[in-house]
Amino acid sequence: MIKCLLVEDQTLVRLGLANLLNLDSAINIEAQAEDGLQALALLAEHSFDIALLDMRMPNLDGLGVLQKMREKGDKTPVLIITTFEDCDVLVKALNLGARGYVLKNIELEELISAIKQVVAGERVLQSAVTDFLLKKQLSPQLCLTGKEQTVLQCLSLGMSNKVIAK
Repeated sequence: MIKCLLVEDQTLVRLGLANLLNLDSAINIEAQAEDGLQALALLAEHSFDIALLDMRMPNLDGLGVLQKMREKGDKTPVLIITTFEDCDVLVKALNLGARGYVLKNIELEELISAIKQVVAGERVLQSAVTDFLLKKQLSPQLCLTGKEQTVLQCLSLGMSNKVIAK
């Protein structure tokens, strides 16, 4: 049985997620927190196999929770469950030790699979998140300004930086 801490500030979302996840025989939502401070208190008192963590919450957000967990040496695996496709937050969360990042529009079966994968030590990025990241990374390369296109053409002709600058 996978013992989970569910951290979500929106009551209906938190209760809905808890009820749905508890339908799976391998998952048990052992505790729930509505903000980062409650989450840290529960993490200090109990042992969980995984923390399911929202990013935007009152009192202490998800990044703040991850930072405090790192400072305290808490190695509880964390799966971010959020509404927001934010590259900066994703990178920061992963750098602070999050093992996965999924959006709240995920299918229940995918979420259950992601939880099991994170508990097994794997990293998880929902395909919608990776698609978003790829589009975000590719967009600037596909939309060059006129000046950038000119510089690129000059570079392709082997011109030096001095010549291009003139």
